Amino acid sequence: MGWVTAVAYLLTTPTAVRAQTAQPALVNLRLEEALHKAELFNPQLLAARRSIAVAESGVAVAGVGPNPRLTLDIPVGLAETKRILGFEQPIELGGKREARLALAGDQTQTAQLQLEILRWQVRLEVRQAYAELAIAQAAENQTERMVDLNKQLVEIARKRLAAGDVAEADLIQTRFVLERAHQRLEPTNNRVRQANIKLDSLLGQPTEILIEPTDRRQFNLSIEEQPKAPGALPPLPNLITLQQIAKRKRLDLNLAKLQQRISDDQVALARSAQVPDIAVSGGFIWDPVADTTGALLGIRVDLPLFNNHQGEVNQAQANQSLAEAQRFVLEQQVDREVAAAYQDVRSAERLLQQDRSVLLPQSEQVLDLARKSYQFGQTGLTDVLVAQQAVQDQRDAYYNNVLTYQTALGTLERAVNQPLFASKPDAPTVP
Repeated sequence: MGWVTAVAYLLTTPTAVRAQTAQPALVNLRLEEALHKAELFNPQLLAARRSIAVAESGVAVAGVGPNPRLTLDIPVGLAETKRILGFEQPIELGGKREARLALAGDQTQTAQLQLEILRWQVRLEVRQAYAELAIAQAAENQTERMVDLNKQLVEIARKRLAAGDVAEADLIQTRFVLERAHQRLEPTNNRVRQANIKLDSLLGQPTEILIEPTDRRQFNLSIEEQPKAPGALPPLPNLITLQQIAKRKRLDLNLAKLQQRISDDQVALARSAQVPDIAVSGGFIWDPVADTTGALLGIRVDLPLFNNHQGEVNQAQANQSLAEAQRFVLEQQVDREVAAAYQDVRSAERLLQQDRSVLLPQSEQVLDLARKSYQFGQTGLTDVLVAQQAVQDQRDAYYNNVLTYQTALGTLERAVNQPLFASKPDAPTVP
């Protein structure tokens, strides 16, 4: 709308309505939905897709042959009176056009592979950002819960002080702990805001949109909702299977093979330049003084006396040798990367299983017993505060372990270039 319309809207619309209109949108989003949305709207991917069109235009350029040439010679002076209208067509020899087309076609495939590599990088970043947002919201809820628990602790201390069971120092200390819990709200709230902004940016949407992660299967982070006997994490294929998949589907390995092919194309193109081109020419001669006409036919050939393009051939062969060496190094590196990522996932799995099956249930029991013991005068305030801090530390460690697992899982998916929990064991590589 124009600025006049906008001003009129602000003047005529009630304040309450404008405030309601300004409310940020709340979107429920599962992880797979976030990955799909990033595939469509991520700014980096949108920009990278344009490079495909640039590379494809290079194929059209490579297939174009040399233009013909039209000449007109008109003498100046009395020494020569002939006018010559000539036509010349260069002809490329040595397979130059075919070599250019092969190189341009491989460069187009290179751009496509680079786009696929970027897709997997964006996929990893979205997974991490989604996990960070889910964890930040869970930590925010947990902080609010700790504020409520500390309010209850203050009330217990107040009642025990009124009954003469504790000194006033207990009430002062519990109020201090409550204020510290309140102070933790701001950084936890800001962590949610920052995580939301990052995920919005990756999804290519305005940063004012609030996202609610709803993937309960992977991100059930509520301490209270954890089952007593949590189910096992989704099973991974074994390491050998993952390494075999990686050798077939690793995009950077395919890119290294393509780079080697491009170096072969460059050698062929350089060698084709060593074959001299020819030009076929023809012309019409007219002498107005003698009133005679004639025809002209000719062939022109470049002589490679001073530059036979051997330097370009040597340079292309050096690049060819380098591409072969880089491919060999990368093939050796693939197995190591998959093995390292696999071990990271297994280690994170063990930590999460210990958190969910042992430490989280025990932490709830410890906190409940500590509070009840203080409430009934069986222990002092220091004991309950120490227990409460230990429980908080364990919950923070749990959230970090969830993020570590999701990051490790994304790294392993990228290492094998395949979603690990797809419906089919050998799903397509496009995320």
